[in-house]
Parts: sequence; C-alpha cells; structure tokens
Amino acid sequence: MQTISQLKLDQTQKTFLIGALLAVAFFFIAAGIVEIAIGMDQECRDSVAAVRLSPDPFTVCLPEWKHYGLRAVSRGVVWAFNPEASPIFGWLVMSLIYAVLGGISAQVFGRRGIIAFLGMALALIALFAGLGYMKTFIA
Repeated sequence: MQTISQLKLDQTQKTFLIGALLAVAFFFIAAGIVEIAIGMDQECRDSVAAVRLSPDPFTVCLPEWKHYGLRAVSRGVVWAFNPEASPIFGWLVMSLIYAVLGGISAQVFGRRGIIAFLGMALALIALFAGLGYMKTFIA
C-alpha cells in the first residue's frame, strides 16, 4: 500500500494539477466577489418590491445583462438550468468544470494556458448567461 509521500507524478500530471488548482482558486475568488454583488442586487430588488407602485427592478438595480452575467459567473450551468437550485451545488459543479478546463489548458498551451483559460472561461460565462436569459422565454 502506497502512502502519499510515495506517490510519484510525472510532469504532465503535475502540470494538469497546477493548472486545475489555479483555475479553482480563480473561480472561488471570482465567485466570492460576485456573490457579494448578487447579495447587494437582491437587497435592492427586495426594497424596490416593497414600494407600492414599484418600478422595473432592472431600471433601479443592476441592469438585466449584469443580472444574468453575475449569476452565470458564480453559479454557472446549474443556475442556467435550475435558477432555484442551491448556490453551493452550482459552486461545486462550476469548480469541477473550471478545474478540468484549467488543467487541460495548462497541459495544451503551456505558459499561454492562463490566457487560453481566461478566454475559455469567458466563453463559458457568455454561454451560461445566454442560456439563463433564454430560459426566461422558454419556461
């Protein structure tokens, strides 16, 4: 039976692991900042809803594109398909997606992997924001 100190990783496994860990760290920092903004937006929406003749919350609080974009950054694919799902489930799924994406981009692109990862992460965010927006018309 091997212990942790006896495990040997080759260079490709180390590269994947470092890329994955950096991507997950990036995601959790971004998700934490975004969750603060989501909380402030939700507080604004609650106060607007309490007004007797309440205006459209998208004109008073965050605009619609920021509303969908922030939720796509933090909760991702889980939010796009089920907006009522627990945020922690979205964080776990998105951290796994980011880990795989970061590990693969580190292996394939080497030092340019950070730029490739950021481009792919932005594409994923745009995809999930679009799916969340389209879901309002479909469901």
